[in-house]
Amino acid sequence: MSAWRKAGFSFNKYLQISAQTVRKALKPEFQTQKVQARGNTDAKVIKFENGVAKEAEPLAKH
Repeated sequence: MSAWRKAGFSFNKYLQISAQTVRKALKPEFQTQKVQARGNTDAKVIKFENGVAKEAEPLAKH
């Protein structure tokens, strides 16, 4: 069994942790805002009524 599965992580969570660790391990000259921003994710919720989409809401409100 994989170490990430034994730790109780999904494969996506394992990849997220790995990528974050690599970004933090970069030399200071390579730790730019652009590189650090790759770990950020935006999501939104769109509700449909009668087949028509309503205004999108940021996921943070839910």
